[in-house]
Amino acid sequence: MGKVVGIDLGTTNSVVATLDEGQPWVIPDEDGSLLLPSYVGLSESGQLLVGQVASRQYGAAPERTVKSIKRHMGTDYQVTLADQTYRPQEISAIILRSLKQRAEAALGESVSQAVITVPAYFTDAQRQATKEAGEIAGFEVLQILNEPTAAALVFEVETDETENVLVYDLGGGTFDVSVVEITGSVTEVLASHGNNRLGGDDFDRQLQRYLIDRFHQSQGVEVPEDHGIRDRLLQSAERAKIALSDHAFTTVREPFLVSKEDTALHLEVDISREDFEHLIHPFLKETLEAIDRALSDAEMSPSDLNRVILVGGSTRIPLVQRLVEAHLTDVPVSSFEPELCVALGAALQAGVLTGEAVDNILVDVCPHSLGIAAVIDTALGPIPNMFSVIIPRNTVIPTSKSQVYFTTFDRQSIVEVEVFQGENPVAQENVPLGSFEIEGLPPKPAGDVEVEVHFDFDLNGILTVTATEKGMGQQKSLVVNDTKVGRLSSHELNQARQQVSSLFESLETIDIDADWRETEDEDRLNLEEE
Repeated sequence: MGKVVGIDLGTTNSVVATLDEGQPWVIPDEDGSLLLPSYVGLSESGQLLVGQVASRQYGAAPERTVKSIKRHMGTDYQVTLADQTYRPQEISAIILRSLKQRAEAALGESVSQAVITVPAYFTDAQRQATKEAGEIAGFEVLQILNEPTAAALVFEVETDETENVLVYDLGGGTFDVSVVEITGSVTEVLASHGNNRLGGDDFDRQLQRYLIDRFHQSQGVEVPEDHGIRDRLLQSAERAKIALSDHAFTTVREPFLVSKEDTALHLEVDISREDFEHLIHPFLKETLEAIDRALSDAEMSPSDLNRVILVGGSTRIPLVQRLVEAHLTDVPVSSFEPELCVALGAALQAGVLTGEAVDNILVDVCPHSLGIAAVIDTALGPIPNMFSVIIPRNTVIPTSKSQVYFTTFDRQSIVEVEVFQGENPVAQENVPLGSFEIEGLPPKPAGDVEVEVHFDFDLNGILTVTATEKGMGQQKSLVVNDTKVGRLSSHELNQARQQVSSLFESLETIDIDADWRETEDEDRLNLEEE
């Protein structure tokens, strides 16, 4: 059957880990690197590039390189590389396939099963797209696991007493906070909150805009709307962000950025940590509000917490820890390998699911409320299109819940079941997940026909809805992810597998670094000549 692995499929970096005698460890590549940059590209000669080599190419050839694809999971977004379009699942599958190859090379055996992590606040569509990416890469996906939950599995409780832990997970593209109760080997998630579009990428863009403004101030010239130039500045911003985690000041230099008539103009800017912190403070303030929301959902106050765990590469920014400590006074704040602990926890859960000698037991929750559109009786009379919650957010999963509804009109022959995800009392203000109809209802007065709507929510965060008309026993079911934008059919999944496999099978042994360096040198020479 082969070894099983845990994978943190990240916005900026991805990691694969496995177990050795019950202990998780991160699998390095042949050069000893533990992180795989989540970049995919094609070289000028059509060679597939994944990881560090694709990251290096991005500044010189962004049109042939993809980054931060995680932010587009669960959508119909597509990217084009060498005249071929790819869905987010396929780009993610290339990253996963590279991690699979890394694991097989290091372990000397096949790797066929995986637990893959996602942000706790990922929607059903995003979870399903991640599962599809794993299948395209050649994995049997055992579970889609929430990232803060995975991180919590790694941290051992030092006493026999129950600990309440807040996991603050700020990565490259997403943010989550979870309140977790740990009792011995049992980890139970009590509440989660977050933002699927908040992370280090946003900090990079803020700093990129700052660099554009500084260039305009110093040179009197606007930075053109050119993808190549803007992406160079974005990479410079990312490097500056990383440097400012360790240093109070850093200098950004971008020679030959643009030309003015026959003169090449350069960018050289000194940036202080204070400047950077001022730029990102509004984003971090939002994460503090999410902490309060998660604590409220868990019916806790900061004084109920035993500790805070910082997870994700963006928590290396000093301001993050300072703000969390100030917001949760007297609560110890710590971190352990913030870029690695999610994958380590996923490996532990993978071991649990495959029967390895691992003590950990996981209890997770549904991050969003799930329900249907219904007519709700109020003191002012019936109000249509209200959100009737069947599974409240933060319900322990897996779970099955049902409610009975009644027809609204006399001789009503059709009932439409519209499924939504969210917290707004108006159904249409939430995220639509799908709909279906039950036809041929018996011609009875309003309120005399009963329809039971049953929700099954599994460990992967995938919902199955079944509606049954109680009198004649008519029934119809819907696996909600079957109706999503971006969902792949069986035929499309097979095509994607073949397409990704062919990319890897056609790899040639060439000096990719030399190919990239030559392209970059040519680009800069051409700019200099202008």
